[in-house]
Amino acid sequence: MNSTNCRAIKHKRFSLIELLVIVAIIGILASILLPVLGKARKKSRLAICTSNSKQISMAIYMYIEDQDDYFPFSSEHNNTSWDDRLGSMEYDGRSITAEQVDNKSKLTDASIYECPASEVELTNQNNQKRSYSLNYGKAHKPSQFRGIGTGSWSMKSNEVNEASQSIMITENNKPGNYLGNNNNDFTNNNFIKAFYDTPKYWTHDYGRLNLAMVDGSVRILSMQHTYLGLRDATASGNQINTMWDCQD
Repeated sequence: MNSTNCRAIKHKRFSLIELLVIVAIIGILASILLPVLGKARKKSRLAICTSNSKQISMAIYMYIEDQDDYFPFSSEHNNTSWDDRLGSMEYDGRSITAEQVDNKSKLTDASIYECPASEVELTNQNNQKRSYSLNYGKAHKPSQFRGIGTGSWSMKSNEVNEASQSIMITENNKPGNYLGNNNNDFTNNNFIKAFYDTPKYWTHDYGRLNLAMVDGSVRILSMQHTYLGLRDATASGNQINTMWDCQD
């Protein structure tokens, strides 16, 4: 092979300036794409969380149809939570056993009960995370807690005042909120406001909650919005006439 051919097949080398330009372009593209990808991931997680709330709502309404219009409740004396009831009766797609109800660490397939955006670590890592709770209320009036139920008591769905404006399910990202636990299974703003300054509690923007209404709709609202301008939601636990008020 002659020298002319050798010169012809030599590869052109990049100069230092050209390499620096390429690196700079990659850096610019990364700075543009990474926020976009981050927003897309955030929207995807929110969509899954919203879907979870809707699926749980559907399971609750199947339960209601078979239980004389009553919402599911929890029983402290036999360690049964509202989600245990949905699972043991197969409304939520599970078929959990009495042994699993007794031993919560054996509960599995909790996908619809966990928001993918939750960063809270459970107190007991052997259990499955439950990112949602039902709206807590008391049967005995007068009471400022006016949700759909609690341990051993629940309302009838046809007794709810303004179903489209009444909260049924709320996000509740606490370390002790795990599947089958009859503590933290019901909550409301009075208990949530204690976590207002805890960033990990809020999975979809600070101070905002993924909420399922009694009519089955799901909305992302600020905690302050749920009080409808009546009181300061970060200071008051009084739910009367707010979106937490399901009772007449």
